[in-house]
Amino acid sequence: MITMYAWPSTADGPDALPMVHFTTDRQEGGEVTPDGTPVWLFDTAIREGGWALFTDFDGWATPAEGWRALYRREDDLLAVSGPGPCEGWYQGNLGADADWVEAAAARQSVVLLAAPVQHPSLFPYAVEAGAAFALLVPLAVV
Repeated sequence: MITMYAWPSTADGPDALPMVHFTTDRQEGGEVTPDGTPVWLFDTAIREGGWALFTDFDGWATPAEGWRALYRREDDLLAVSGPGPCEGWYQGNLGADADWVEAAAARQSVVLLAAPVQHPSLFPYAVEAGAAFALLVPLAVV
């Protein structure tokens, strides 16, 4: 079984944008490219789920089709689902602080970030390597 982790963060600025970085305890699923390079476990789901490269702002700046998210304040639960292989993408506690919840409630959307890294602090390296993805998703905060 693969464990997925969600890390909340908020972009700087007066109109804070809530974000969630997703990481997993396993990065590879056993598949390799013809040259022997391991394939990221979520490569197919990311590509078929409508994600865009993080550097393609126009590709992820509008709400993603077929995606929805719910954040429940009372128990800090985040549920995210998308189309096809991304159905039931994540459901679990987020560990969101008050600033994240306030930004999420104000924006009613969240930027999802994913890359083949084990911790959000490594996300910039994935961006540099062209392996970081983003998605803007409508969010209901209840």
